[in-house]
Amino acid sequence: MVVTWDEENAVHLLRRAGFGPRPADVAAAVKKGMTKTVAGLFKPWAKSDKLSKKPKVESLEDLQVWWMRRMLSTKSPLIEKMSLFWHNHFATATSKVERLPLMHLQNRTLRKHAVGKFSTLCLEMARDPAMVIWLDNISNIASDPNENFARELMELFTTGVLDQLGQPNYTEQDVQESARAFTGWTLDDKYKFVFDADNHDFGPKTFRGQTANFDGTDIVALLVVDPATARRLAWKLWSYFAYETTLDDPVLDSIAAEYLASGTSIAATLKAVFAKDEFYATTAKRARVKSPAELVVGALRQLGAKISNSDTGVYEASNAMTSLGQPIFEPPTVFGWKEGLHWISTNGMLERLRVAETIADARKSEGAGFQWNPAKLLGPKKKQAALTATQVVEMVLAALSLDAPLPATVSTLESYLQTDENGQTVTFFVDPASIDVKVRGLVALILSSPEYQLA
Repeated sequence: MVVTWDEENAVHLLRRAGFGPRPADVAAAVKKGMTKTVAGLFKPWAKSDKLSKKPKVESLEDLQVWWMRRMLSTKSPLIEKMSLFWHNHFATATSKVERLPLMHLQNRTLRKHAVGKFSTLCLEMARDPAMVIWLDNISNIASDPNENFARELMELFTTGVLDQLGQPNYTEQDVQESARAFTGWTLDDKYKFVFDADNHDFGPKTFRGQTANFDGTDIVALLVVDPATARRLAWKLWSYFAYETTLDDPVLDSIAAEYLASGTSIAATLKAVFAKDEFYATTAKRARVKSPAELVVGALRQLGAKISNSDTGVYEASNAMTSLGQPIFEPPTVFGWKEGLHWISTNGMLERLRVAETIADARKSEGAGFQWNPAKLLGPKKKQAALTATQVVEMVLAALSLDAPLPATVSTLESYLQTDENGQTVTFFVDPASIDVKVRGLVALILSSPEYQLA
């Protein structure tokens, strides 16, 4: 199949590569064409550095607010989304690291290299102070090697335990020898990375069949260009941006090949994902359950929510993500958050309904953390009075990039607009009262719908 670049495919790409496009974003993408649209996803946000400065970090909530504000305001949503992807890949939690400035530093490092070279990112993570604490390399010394980081480097960050044929990618000896290579990679009394030569094992190590005086840099260099790493990253990126699959899926072949051919370029690998016909196939669309970040940030961005200058509004948004099971900077384990259907449960869906209602009901008032104006979803003010219930439903669905809802859903939404508080069928008129009550209620229904839970 040859991809036809149209509104449907533009919505799909922007929805997956960001947190929720608005109609203007989609129209611009259709006009620019597929090639220029994909290229534009990788442009850094010019004002990004202003939000990268050291935030107030008196609590975990302060740090979460800082990142939430970035996600809500960024002009480079793919880079922010990749920062979230790497946060889950190199999962590190405040609960053990404890030092908030180190978590902030790690987040900035993930963002800096989010679409750069994986070889650089992986080495930076091996030297990252929060990671050194998180996986115990701070206590990895020649006389008593600690294998925790060495094991997770292979199991989680690079090759994975098994290849696509189910064969082991490394042995226990490889873990032990790798741990020796990372001895002395520790922190000074100011929690900055240092190489402590006195506690490093300078002896020869045999790692995956090769013997040399390897250090940690050598181990990372070997692992990042391994075909098993290429395959596993292709699998993780495809499962995150397209649909869940398995390591032996042929769709990964060309993506893994591009990763290796490009010298571990994350951008080139992602472009290979976004260029595949299968990415735009019917089976790929609305095939992923939105994470709490995608749900909350996407809805607020699509509604054009205004966040107060104080941190109150961002606290509300950040707390919504936490209540839905994704407290950023606090992944549950070294494996990170499970994606897909793991986000859906009875309690989880009830909480999604509550969050949808909270977002829909965010009005301008004294002390409000965030608010949005439903009239702005309905086009020019002078034309709003003539809108029918069907047109209002279409416009709000478009604003929330719900491009293909089920007919039954559309019918239900139209019936809602045409029903009064007593359950009687009435003629729907667009006026200030109906905009404030009915359009907000319409948004709540859409945000709660099964279709909106899917990206």
